[in-house]
Amino acid sequence: MSRTQKYISLSDGRRLGYAEFGDRQGKPLFYCHGFPGSRLEARLADRISCNMQIRFVGIDRPGYGLSSFKAARTISDWADDVAQLADALGVDRFSILGVSGGGPYVAACAHQIPHRLNWAGIICGMGPIDTPGLTLGMPWIYRRGLLIAGRFPKIATALYPFSGFFFRHYPKQMLSIISKKVAEPDKMALNDPDLIDALCLSFQEAFCSSLRWPAADVVLYSRPWGFDLADIRIPVYLWHGEKDRIVPPEMGRYIAQALPDCRATFYVNEGHFSIILNRMKEIWQIF
Repeated sequence: MSRTQKYISLSDGRRLGYAEFGDRQGKPLFYCHGFPGSRLEARLADRISCNMQIRFVGIDRPGYGLSSFKAARTISDWADDVAQLADALGVDRFSILGVSGGGPYVAACAHQIPHRLNWAGIICGMGPIDTPGLTLGMPWIYRRGLLIAGRFPKIATALYPFSGFFFRHYPKQMLSIISKKVAEPDKMALNDPDLIDALCLSFQEAFCSSLRWPAADVVLYSRPWGFDLADIRIPVYLWHGEKDRIVPPEMGRYIAQALPDCRATFYVNEGHFSIILNRMKEIWQIF
């Protein structure tokens, strides 16, 4: 089985897809991809993970890539999927990292399975949409999409396949559209060939099973997460760019204040994508 085409069978019969990068004998770090995205997003950190003896495991959420769809799932449900993967890989304790739309899922693991984690990290992570004012810095089309998903989930689920089609078949063109909505650091980052390749592969893989199923995430982001950040009792590292227009820094500040023990770093001249390119080595140093 290819290292990027792996899966396990979960206790309820679903399939959970994952990919392994870096050092197969290294310290385990599980990765929660962004939205939209897939396990292949972790490919960008393959080299640095290998150099630093880290076993970097990218995981497909339900309905993405190789992972089966799960009806009526919650953000908290993710922690059990991750724990079952760790068991299947023979991993007792591990660290977990999430980017952007993967942030709430990292928080869920920190809340649900703290005894399995060495540390948790969130990079430019999505904040609770039901908190007033946190979406004001987002492009209006993102705000509108979240609003529709929260109030009319069936409409959002019906409409999202149109976006999924373009992410699946025209990923570079979608990145070009995104680049027009971001600040200068991100415009520069989106010219990097390695980042472009990793994101395009991730987008295409996200919708390989269905154009519709990833829409579940939009609905979940638009609703209460089902747990309180204040109840998380393990340290959580957080990194956020002050020039992030995809996930505004206000979201990062809210999360940092809500968590009892958050080690937060805000970068004045980084955005949503540039933080990955420019700060990856620094972030990986916490190992």
